Amino acid sequence: MNIKVIYGRMLVAMSHRFGLDFAKKFDTRLRFHRTLNLKDPTSLADKVTYVELHRQSPLASLCTDKYAVRNYIREKGLENILIPVVGGPWGNIDDIDFDSLPDSFALKATHGCKMNYLVPEKETLDKNKCVAEMSKWLKTTYGTYSMEPHYLEIPHRIYAEEYLANADKLIDYKFHCMNGVPQFVLVCGDRIVTELGNSVSRHIFDMNWNHLKGLTDETADTVEKPEHFDQMIEIARELSADFKFVRVDLYDINGRVYFGELTFSPTSGVFSHYTQEFLDEMGKKLRI
Repeated sequence: MNIKVIYGRMLVAMSHRFGLDFAKKFDTRLRFHRTLNLKDPTSLADKVTYVELHRQSPLASLCTDKYAVRNYIREKGLENILIPVVGGPWGNIDDIDFDSLPDSFALKATHGCKMNYLVPEKETLDKNKCVAEMSKWLKTTYGTYSMEPHYLEIPHRIYAEEYLANADKLIDYKFHCMNGVPQFVLVCGDRIVTELGNSVSRHIFDMNWNHLKGLTDETADTVEKPEHFDQMIEIARELSADFKFVRVDLYDINGRVYFGELTFSPTSGVFSHYTQEFLDEMGKKLRI
């Protein structure tokens, strides 16, 4: 049995016996070597985790579902930022007709994190490897071993999006929004994915593109302000209006803005890449 499944079952049993807060604090200490205060939440991690476990919006599951969220985006009048779908969604691997897909595409799972498979050239695709990877996705119930309950309601599906030019070099602009106000943006670039894990450059900025200190692993490279930064701020403001906290992920590529995803508990709500001082400061801005 997969070790994540075993660990997830252990956390579920622990939460039934000792409560959600106990299990979450145990997981946070074990995996991230961090401490959460859920009795009197003060830091950003404390408050986001408290909301996740006790006050999460009923919209969170729908908006975390990478396919279903598209309807939410449309209802906000922002359909133009959606990357076109070219196949799916499929709940069964056998339903995927690779021959009907375009020459390039991106496969994504609807129900988890880091479940993406880029196919820049279909003719060179190792189909067996791709199918094996997606089969793992469909069998994974994300949220049990990460203590993020809103993931548990999302159906396990896969769909295909249009492949964006230079998709392997995309820069993520992750707007952290509190009570409907974008407060800071995490900029991730130079992403390298290997079997041993991911490496990525990270920087944080305020809404005036002032560089902020607060990352435990900031890289030394520099980042230019994106062309459509002001437009992205307004999009993030619109998409975060219904939530106490949400991270709005956007791309600025090929002369326009595209939507990535909505995330309600980054790094399991622990924000492990940030210093405690920064999390304490940002926690003051979030009203729960």
